[in-house]
Amino acid sequence: MQSNFILPIYLCTWIKKRIMADSTLRKYIWLINTILDGGKLTFNEISDKWDNSTLNYKGTELSKRTFHNHRQAILTELGVDIQCTSMRENSQYYIANREEIEDNDVLKWLSDSMATESLLIDNKSISDKIVLESIPGGREWLPIISKALRDNLRIVFQYKSFHTFENNQTERVLEPLCLKLFKQRWYILGQTVEGKRLIFALDRIAKLELTSECFLYPEDFSAKSFFADFYGICSDGYSQPTRVVLKCYREFPKYIKSLPLHQSQEELDHGDDFTTFGYYMSPAYDFIQEIMSHGDDIEVLTPIWLRDLIKVKIHSLATLYK
Repeated sequence: MQSNFILPIYLCTWIKKRIMADSTLRKYIWLINTILDGGKLTFNEISDKWDNSTLNYKGTELSKRTFHNHRQAILTELGVDIQCTSMRENSQYYIANREEIEDNDVLKWLSDSMATESLLIDNKSISDKIVLESIPGGREWLPIISKALRDNLRIVFQYKSFHTFENNQTERVLEPLCLKLFKQRWYILGQTVEGKRLIFALDRIAKLELTSECFLYPEDFSAKSFFADFYGICSDGYSQPTRVVLKCYREFPKYIKSLPLHQSQEELDHGDDFTTFGYYMSPAYDFIQEIMSHGDDIEVLTPIWLRDLIKVKIHSLATLYK
């Protein structure tokens, strides 16, 4: 049966432009990843890799003109500088400012996502042998929130908190400041009209709309700086930034070294079956939950108030199993 649903012309045009933009960005990320993996590559080597790329489903040839246009666009739009060793025919291309990728969280996320996507596409035959974590929801609100962030527009939404004293959905008006992904959930940080800053999980939003009301984005606000002092998305009044020392036992220090709990992590001491790590951070709810999730692999040495709080929680947990 033929469908009577027809997209409006302007929507078809928008979708076409969006697909083209996404496709172009994917090519940029592919080129960055290819050169990063290769270290230094000639144009012919890059062209050969493009011939075998899953992105090249049409089998198009990578011309030098297109390659150099991509180089310029990558520098202008993403800040990644692809340089060549010389002007000779077999000159090699390399990333001149690799630190730009290391310091750019969004670019790293795009790069990692692209690499994962390519892996999944290349291995469709074993898709049943690759298990991924699911995101609870909320992704449908990302386009609206992204526009609000770009144009500094207020949003209005219905929100249901997990707190027992706030079971009913409440309507919120928010001036969005940034988005954050933490443990498979998207969160939005924003400020109320009165200037109070709050964090909301996107999967608990029932309805969200963009308003036509503009707001003045705070010039002194930095998303990275806001989250720099604590782990996750929770901050509270009593846990101010302080020195935290953790003692990790047995094999667990290897995991902590490979995936630091916080950007301030430093190794202080080690013995036969332990290593101590130091941090400067605000040990709020998410950090406490993370520590407790590792059981007796982690011991809090300082601050004393945090050690005592963990002790109380452990006692409460033991009481449940009596």
